[in-house]
Amino acid sequence: MKIFIIGGGQVGSSLARSLVAENNQITIIDPDEKVLEGIANTNDVMCYVGNGASFSVLRSAGIEDCDLLIAVTYSDELNMLSCLCAHKLGAKHTVARVRNPEYAAQLYELKKDLGLTMTINPEKAAAEEIARIIRFPSASRVELFAKGRMELVSCKIPRDTPLCNMRLRDMAVSLNIKVLVCAVDRDGELIIPSGDFVISEGDELYITGSPKEIERAFRRAQIYKDPVKELMIYGGGRITYYLCEALYKKNISVKIIENDRGAAEEIASLIPSAVVLHGEATDEGLLYEEGIKNADAFVALGDSDEVNLLSSLFARRCGVNKVIAKTDRDNMTAITRELEIETSVSPKIVTVNRILRYVRAVKAGESSENIASLVKILDGRAEITEFICEEEIEGITGKTLRELTLKKNLLIAGIIRRTEAIIPGGNDVILPGDSVLVMTSSHMLTKLSDIIED
Repeated sequence: MKIFIIGGGQVGSSLARSLVAENNQITIIDPDEKVLEGIANTNDVMCYVGNGASFSVLRSAGIEDCDLLIAVTYSDELNMLSCLCAHKLGAKHTVARVRNPEYAAQLYELKKDLGLTMTINPEKAAAEEIARIIRFPSASRVELFAKGRMELVSCKIPRDTPLCNMRLRDMAVSLNIKVLVCAVDRDGELIIPSGDFVISEGDELYITGSPKEIERAFRRAQIYKDPVKELMIYGGGRITYYLCEALYKKNISVKIIENDRGAAEEIASLIPSAVVLHGEATDEGLLYEEGIKNADAFVALGDSDEVNLLSSLFARRCGVNKVIAKTDRDNMTAITRELEIETSVSPKIVTVNRILRYVRAVKAGESSENIASLVKILDGRAEITEFICEEEIEGITGKTLRELTLKKNLLIAGIIRRTEAIIPGGNDVILPGDSVLVMTSSHMLTKLSDIIED
């Protein structure tokens, strides 16, 4: 695909790397020549210096035969105008990053006029991801598929659980549960386990199953954590606003600490149900005084990665059950793991993953094997794709999974049939109407038929 990216910042450069790796032809437009030089030195992309909302710049860059334009500058207005201009000049699809909550209601009405085929709000997407973890604090990550009928969760195995030293094939019988361990992170190594795999302390398991079965699995493995009732948040920005909105009516007491007095006053007016304090997250005296030891969860959403990590470490030391840190820089994910901060969330990564899913769906075109979801795990080394099988697919539907010649490093991680979440075995079949979860560590899948070895 011929893809234009407007904006060469963190999101734009990350998108360029991922899309080039998936064999797309990428052109980046940004007014800062030095930014473009940095991207061009490490990526096989075309670069144009200029304003992405300028007809002349877009024309000279060749927008007329563009398949997709993605506008991810820091300005919502510039992103929307770039999409409008690109649409007028012939771009087939356009995606805009829009962060201002005030635009959300208007976009539904203006989407067609602006030529927008998709919008993404990084802060809202990140807040939704954090909210899922707050609702199920036993996991370090929670992803939903098929409208919540099946979940992917991850958790690190502690020493005092019956799962330690247990073979996967024995797990279902011993604990009487119906879940699938589809991937394991052991000391940074990705493993797609067989039934003979033995679980060890410190392994991070990625598990699929229905919400009910996953909760049962965590309880019987003695790694279940009680629901969050007391939540402390550092940072009073947009993610905090969207997070509180997502947790509304969940019977959770929220306390927010914000170091900027103006921002503290603003978030207090927007979220009257929360207690808002003006102070620093690194002020241990303040955190003690405000009851961090009584908090069930602590979420660090400040502007500084370093402050987020420091405050999260302090919360862990105080015995907070669930600690989540927002990070923006690429190298911070590995650092949070080394510091044993269980969960980190990056708005940039959430944004890139959602746009990649859309790009794959556009590539698949009007296929009957539509991509509904795409989730990358283990720092992008593996991914789980949800396909909707809308009709018969030769060589796949109606055959047992045992009869299919699947590609290597690929696993059918779940089948959702109407309201039923199926943990697939060799005798199960894929039928029209099913949603199918496919996990792979070495293939780029755009349609369900891609799972079969050529």
